[in-house]
Amino acid sequence: MTDIEYILDFAAGLGCKMLAVGANLERVNDTMYRICRSYHLHSISIFSLNSLIMIGAKSEDDISGTRQLSVHSSSNHLEKLNRFNQLSRKVCAETPPPETLAGLLAEAENVKSFPTAVIILGHLISMSTLCAIYGGSFSDILAVSLNTFMLYWLSEYFDQRKINQIVANTLCMWAAGSLALLFVKLGIGQNYFIIVITNSMKMIPSISLVNAVRNILCGNEMNGILEFLKVVLESIAIVVGLVLSIYMFGGNAVQWLKV
Repeated sequence: MTDIEYILDFAAGLGCKMLAVGANLERVNDTMYRICRSYHLHSISIFSLNSLIMIGAKSEDDISGTRQLSVHSSSNHLEKLNRFNQLSRKVCAETPPPETLAGLLAEAENVKSFPTAVIILGHLISMSTLCAIYGGSFSDILAVSLNTFMLYWLSEYFDQRKINQIVANTLCMWAAGSLALLFVKLGIGQNYFIIVITNSMKMIPSISLVNAVRNILCGNEMNGILEFLKVVLESIAIVVGLVLSIYMFGGNAVQWLKV
């Protein structure tokens, strides 16, 4: 492989991995451009969507190269994103030999994972605190914690099988809403709406919404609008799942909520 092939492989690969862990598209484009410029490439052309990256450039001796990669999945991982940002700054500042770039990228991606128990504990603490802020009682906090535990494993199941996020949100909120109704009926929770609103906060795509708005404000309207539409559909799916959980129980659900 020539140097330009190593560089483009690295730039496109890093861009895809950054997008997959929640990076903003404008930031990704700027990172790929700076990497190419640091190795004195010219005639740089970048076209990217949230699911696709295309990059082309020429070396100092006018050798051309292009790369096209698909972004297959997206799941926010701020620690990996931080490592990728550090790597991009290091490469731009030090310009290591092109043949070593693939190894540096693999090393940056190798982030230590927290034990499952610690992750679940973090979810439980954050959701319980949010429930208390919303005015929930101790029994509401208990119901929210049980729902959060269930939602964690259900989300992991859907992620592993790459289930569409809109479908996943609908099913997750249906399960959470149904369990919340059961908890209220059994006396485990008191305020149904505090329970379901608190649990819905776990599934709202807030980072994607921020990225969509930033894309629009930065002049990348097409990607911003597409991302915003995706956020809207995923948010609507949360509401649909909740409504389904109520109507599937018919009049009994309405009576429970009135008690």
